[in-house]
Amino acid sequence: MVGFRVLVEIPFAAEREPGLGSLLKKVQRGLGARRAISILTMFLVLAVACGGVGKVAEVDGESISFDEVNVLIPDSDGVVDTTRFASSLMLMVADRVMVAQAEEQFGIVRTYQLVDAKVAELVSGTGLSAEEIYEQYGLTEASVRVIAAQEVTAEQVRAELTASLDPPSEEALREAFEGRLSQLAQVCAAHILLETEEAGQAAYNRAVAGEDFGTLAMELSVGPSGPNGGDLGCTSPGSYVEEFANATLEAEIGVPFMPVQTQFGWHVILVTDRTVPDFEEVRPSLQAEVLDAESNQLWLDWFLEALNNAEVTVEPEYGTWTTDPTPDIIPPES
Repeated sequence: MVGFRVLVEIPFAAEREPGLGSLLKKVQRGLGARRAISILTMFLVLAVACGGVGKVAEVDGESISFDEVNVLIPDSDGVVDTTRFASSLMLMVADRVMVAQAEEQFGIVRTYQLVDAKVAELVSGTGLSAEEIYEQYGLTEASVRVIAAQEVTAEQVRAELTASLDPPSEEALREAFEGRLSQLAQVCAAHILLETEEAGQAAYNRAVAGEDFGTLAMELSVGPSGPNGGDLGCTSPGSYVEEFANATLEAEIGVPFMPVQTQFGWHVILVTDRTVPDFEEVRPSLQAEVLDAESNQLWLDWFLEALNNAEVTVEPEYGTWTTDPTPDIIPPES
């Protein structure tokens, strides 16, 4: 899910997570907490009665009305938080830019049928009813439709941009393989967790001298696995913190590994089994991942360029348009 995340918070563009649930959590976080402003200005109000259908912004000569933005915000009751309004206005601005540039550059026209289908796809992916989505994520029917509409355009543009990509190089695939080893491999390991480096070194010395690793773990380990002989079972190294994961990939099988420091303390590690997939086995999935990352970057570059080149003006009482450091609308008096 790329399109709507980009509009809420530009850095989200590089991420791709399936399902509307993860997307909506980022939307909620982006709309609700992305700017910290003082208590005095937090509830500066925008009166719906005064705003009416009046223009709040203009994108390349096309106006955006107050009501077009306000419909994205649930239960405003005539009063809208200025930060929330500015974020919602940014969605509308970015959508206008996306749609115009997609049509101008690629001849892409977003249809109601495609948007309807995407709404159904995203909603069904959450396992929630539409009403539950509105309630749980603080959205409206209109804002869910914006998510779907922008996702449709984003997918269409990505397809156009990706069509010109060459297949990933062997070097890029090998690099991706190395970077994914912690997720692709499976290790069976045990550890002894100590509070200090000195204690870790002493435990390591006893283990390499031939004392039973499980017995040492029951005697010395301060971790919850100690009573179980330090056994951690079998899993992918990626489920561990980075330092520990790297050690499980480096350690010689059946040989105690020197103390490794993590945020939890010092670990003496014993890897009893390790399975690493053959590069050729995972080549197809690596190719897909590398292409996906490249297309994500192409999309982000395209989108940022389109926003930076757009002529955007915002009425001062609703915020200020900026492209520094990235395109955004700054709430009034924030």
